[in-house]
Amino acid sequence: MKRNMMLLAWTLVLAAPAWAEGKRLIPSSEHATGGYLSSQLLLKPCADVAALGFADDESAQRSAAEARKALPAGTCEDGALVEKLFKARFLQHAAIAMVYTPWQLDEKIARQDRAISRCQDTQCLARELDGVIAALSPVYLGAPRQWPRGQGLCAADPVETPAGQVLARLGVDSSQAITGTCAEDEVLALTCRGPHGKWLFVSCGMSGNQVNSSQWLFRASKAPPQPLLAVEDGPVAVLETACNGLPDLMTSARVSAGEHDLSYYRYDGKAYRQVYAYSIEFVGSDANGNDLLIARGGAKTRVVCR
Repeated sequence: MKRNMMLLAWTLVLAAPAWAEGKRLIPSSEHATGGYLSSQLLLKPCADVAALGFADDESAQRSAAEARKALPAGTCEDGALVEKLFKARFLQHAAIAMVYTPWQLDEKIARQDRAISRCQDTQCLARELDGVIAALSPVYLGAPRQWPRGQGLCAADPVETPAGQVLARLGVDSSQAITGTCAEDEVLALTCRGPHGKWLFVSCGMSGNQVNSSQWLFRASKAPPQPLLAVEDGPVAVLETACNGLPDLMTSARVSAGEHDLSYYRYDGKAYRQVYAYSIEFVGSDANGNDLLIARGGAKTRVVCR
């Protein structure tokens, strides 16, 4: 049972099933009725906060006024432009959640936002929003959103290794970090060989409906094994992209029924560094019943790939 849970946790070793969904549609503003107030104002800056249930909330009123202040005069009086603004902003934040190289798309979206911020009238705003919608609609509608199916680090099924034996091989700092996080009898370990050498995967055991787990990745071909990654928000997945000779990694942690945290890691030549992180937030459902998810976050550390 423990071995099965370990294999589930280290999904960078195994392929995971597709995230089922129907045909994706670009929503209209009426479909996005959930999420935090900040998310509602991000997507619909012209919204009446009183209608959203914040009539007596002075902070909400100030936030709404600031959101409208950033728009060219007359924007909120033009219904078609208000809807176009929603679609563009939704696509910007939803597209980030649909790709596995968000740091690349983020640069494109930043350029879009700079162009929009320079608009002094509604004609300019409409033109720039049209450009955003045209550029990001194919990304949102066409991305095959599945759990990443990178080739992984293992060429064959990993082998379970006694935890005591593994801890004895690790450096003092790594061993203490693991035993200080996991219960003594809940340290799970697997080893494997692949195109990049021998690997050691360590995880705290999961129980009940637990879906996140602390996990560690070591290059086991060295003595003591070299620590490359330590996360508290597993499972971990391997991506198709790579940096400095090793595949990029992603973690996904469940925060609540309507929110997940995703982090992306790239190898800098010595260890994995977090390069991008965001929260995925549920804000509604499209006309086909698909969840509408937006990403809120951004770049962390820049890693140069040579």
